[in-house]
Amino acid sequence: MNSNHETKLTSAEIAALWTQYLNETAGLCFHKHMIEHLEDKEIIDVFEYAISLGTEHLEIIKEFFISEGFPIPIGFTNHDMIPNTPRLFSDALCLHFLNIMSIHGCHGYSGALTTSARHDVREYFTSCNASSIELCNRTKNILMEKGLYYRPPVVFPPEKPDFVKDDNFIAGWFGEKRPLSCIEITDIYFNLKKSIMAKAVTVAFCQVTQTKKVRAFFLDAVKTKDSHIQMFHDLLNKENLPAPPTLEAEVTKSTTSPFSEKLMMYQVGFLFSTAMVYYGTGWASSPRRDLTPHYMMAISGDVKIGNDWMDLVIENGWLEQPPLAEDRRELAMKKK
Repeated sequence: MNSNHETKLTSAEIAALWTQYLNETAGLCFHKHMIEHLEDKEIIDVFEYAISLGTEHLEIIKEFFISEGFPIPIGFTNHDMIPNTPRLFSDALCLHFLNIMSIHGCHGYSGALTTSARHDVREYFTSCNASSIELCNRTKNILMEKGLYYRPPVVFPPEKPDFVKDDNFIAGWFGEKRPLSCIEITDIYFNLKKSIMAKAVTVAFCQVTQTKKVRAFFLDAVKTKDSHIQMFHDLLNKENLPAPPTLEAEVTKSTTSPFSEKLMMYQVGFLFSTAMVYYGTGWASSPRRDLTPHYMMAISGDVKIGNDWMDLVIENGWLEQPPLAEDRRELAMKKK
């Protein structure tokens, strides 16, 4: 890290490192609870790998912050995890969770890499990206070996390449509606998988939360995700395409919380905020006009939950503030 000592970290680099610190500390709390109860040796091994990665990443991020004089974020600590509580998730759900989170990691680290300038920061995020790809591959391999991975639908090859000839390609409400393209199917399918995971995790949190306001929020979040799941499931069903199954049955009957309210709220906020990004990508990649209102409805639903989430975490003092730009007006006023 010394080769770039005179070059200060940019706002983009601080943002990426700060956000990763919070995500890693949250992830470690979930992984430590899950590994307490895992029974399958292969799944235990991949969780041990994930925990080692998270621990290593935190130490490196601390070095970056200390060298720049930035305070270490609080994030989440052992106080946010309650040990020796009953298991909340089955082995299968834990594995699905880790796979989905590794996908988020692949996307997040790629974005951090492209917005970073300093060589040492880019090297770090390149390493993170490689390890998240490794984690994604390992979790997916185990899911496939155990018959738990739900493959996207198969599309048979056309006779020859072709070009769009008329407006039927973008029609959706009127005229002859064409089948979904492979691009549209992929976005719908993987948005559906992420919504299924978000709903299952939020259902689990509903069972164990001890606060009425938080429980009411989680119930609204479950209702919102359920509507999204039904909407995207119907889209595939109308095209005679298979959809992945839901995962709520993989949540145990425990009503004892292994996590703090702050940590559970953070995780739900993360899942809903990232969903908006993926919905936006799906919308932008879908020329068929009837898909637009579906994505708009999904995004608006998540925006509503996001606003309620913001009010609740601020009210409870659970929202850690990222580093801000200097308030030049306040600095100038100090001179009077």
